Amino acid sequence: MDDSIYWHCFRKIPGIGQTRLRSLMAAFPSGKEAWDSDERALAGTGMSRDTLEAIVSGRRDIDPRHEERELEKSNIRILIPADPGFPSLLREAPFPVSLLYARGNFDGWNRPMVAIVGSRRHTAYGRQAAERIAGDLARAGIVVVSGLAYGIDSVAHGATLREGGTTVAVLGNGLDDASIHPKEHLPLARRIMEQGAILSEYPPGTPAGRGTFPARNRIIAALSQGVVVVEAAEKSGSLITADHALECGRDVFAVPGSIFSPASTGTNGLIRQGAKLVRGVSDILEELPLRDVSRASETAPTPAPDDLSEAERKVLSLLSHEPVQVDGIIKLSHLVTAEAGSALTMLEIRGLARNLGGMNYIRT
Repeated sequence: MDDSIYWHCFRKIPGIGQTRLRSLMAAFPSGKEAWDSDERALAGTGMSRDTLEAIVSGRRDIDPRHEERELEKSNIRILIPADPGFPSLLREAPFPVSLLYARGNFDGWNRPMVAIVGSRRHTAYGRQAAERIAGDLARAGIVVVSGLAYGIDSVAHGATLREGGTTVAVLGNGLDDASIHPKEHLPLARRIMEQGAILSEYPPGTPAGRGTFPARNRIIAALSQGVVVVEAAEKSGSLITADHALECGRDVFAVPGSIFSPASTGTNGLIRQGAKLVRGVSDILEELPLRDVSRASETAPTPAPDDLSEAERKVLSLLSHEPVQVDGIIKLSHLVTAEAGSALTMLEIRGLARNLGGMNYIRT
């Protein structure tokens, strides 16, 4: 049986978090020896009487072999700092990360990673920016890290997957299907696992809670070489992630937004405080000490095919990276509503245009 299973069993005991687990790892040469040790040996690690009693009780109720089988059923792997494949950036973190759970088809934890985080209630501009940056990072060979949450997180994961890139979702809950949060993102989590991984410090069966998300944010920050904040209100969890990034010595990037948009109050504030302004992915790649990364990764508009109809060509010529409302397209193209609508539909089908919502279109 893999020795890390015993550390997992300790992690399942209430009161044994990352800090106490690190104390146990420092005191015992193996997880099995720690699990089999008597109370006197455990007390020598400085644990309180309540914690010792919890361990004694937990060892009666937890069967390591059963736990190993359950993890294998869900294809969940354990990562501990002694493992060669443990993320090296997390070993250097200013807070203890003694055990992680990973699920998916990815083990390149020391590949270049950049986090993209932002508002759960993003604007069309925020979505467009997150898609562009995530897609360009994926094309450059960067692993995109985020948190599977609503809004910018899911946009970043989705854009990376569409480009065939690798993405990692750090969760504030267990990695088993029943614990995935939000439930609506279970299909997205499964797609992520095909091209990357989901990661958590919490054992399977742990539900998301008020305190698990700030803890999750610190893992996102420490795992990445830089954190990009796309949109954030004045008080936002994304700003907590940015604070953790600074604590870990990571670069913080922010996408500027309108001074009139509440969704950009936080990001504009970060730039005012010294975060690096992001106009495109090159602003990120120039700052980070990344090797073997393609620098020619800025997305260029897809060339217009030769077989477009006259109406499609007219409409496409009016589209750019700035959203254009459908009424404006009709007016500027001098097409009737049905012709303009049909042209936009065909351009979307061919991947040349995208509806950002509210009948606002951009060129892809």
